[in-house]
Amino acid sequence: MSIVNLDGLLRISLMGGQARAFLAGTTHLCDRARAVHGLGRVATAALGRLLTGSAIMGAMLKGARDSLTVQIKGGGPIGTLLAVAQPDASVKGYVDNPSVDLPRKNGKLDVGGAVGSNGELAVIKDLGLREAYVGRVKLVSGEIAEDLAMYFTASEQTPSLVSLGVLTNERVVAAGGLVIQPMPGCEEITIKSIEAGAYLYTDISGTIAEYGLDGALHQLLAHLEPKVIDRMLPRYACDCSRERMERALVAMGEGELISLIEEQDGAEMSCHFCNRKHRFTGDDLRELLRRAKENETGGEDG
Repeated sequence: MSIVNLDGLLRISLMGGQARAFLAGTTHLCDRARAVHGLGRVATAALGRLLTGSAIMGAMLKGARDSLTVQIKGGGPIGTLLAVAQPDASVKGYVDNPSVDLPRKNGKLDVGGAVGSNGELAVIKDLGLREAYVGRVKLVSGEIAEDLAMYFTASEQTPSLVSLGVLTNERVVAAGGLVIQPMPGCEEITIKSIEAGAYLYTDISGTIAEYGLDGALHQLLAHLEPKVIDRMLPRYACDCSRERMERALVAMGEGELISLIEEQDGAEMSCHFCNRKHRFTGDDLRELLRRAKENETGGEDG
């Protein structure tokens, strides 16, 4: 089975609408992130989990132009992890230390040790309002799934079951995630049924690897009468452009641009998310400076 065929994101109604679930296969997405950033195994697992969880959270957004950023600073050797997700389940992200390496813990990659648990998880939602919504919670374990579950419960008052997994060797073999949330008015018997099936969700990546996405749907949720409402394709996608880099250079201010012209006769800008490099010559910077001054003058005259 191709890793591309393992990818998809299902929006699911459970028990006649008493609960909802998001089941994602993100094998190709996570392997793309591994290749873009040259991630070691621990960083692949850590960033892959965050990208998967963020893609699911992005699919929860309602507005087509909404966006969501998830940042984790746990004090561990991997440094900061960051992911940005869109409503179409596209996502991008990076870690500070892509080559972090730790001994296995209980036979598994030590994601919690790499991330650390002495810090916080922050979710910033840009919903097109004057100010973005920001929710912060203390980290539970650095294992990411538990930390996102805490965010849903503490910041959004939505108790949630969250499972995330990335199975990797030289490449990502399988990756995926599951979020289950009771809806208002959910009956106690439904909640108990969800809790009773929790043991099924402990190896989400193994289930995706063995059964594929649609097979995993049956294996994990058949007892909850799942009905697929929507199907999306999560993917790793960076929307950086030369124009954005130009705006970033202008935002540095006139003095910094002049310094770059005089000291380096140019500049090179790199995107954290895709590692694409954009080279600006001294003449390019002079033109940016000229246009910025024109805009300032136009603003004053207006």
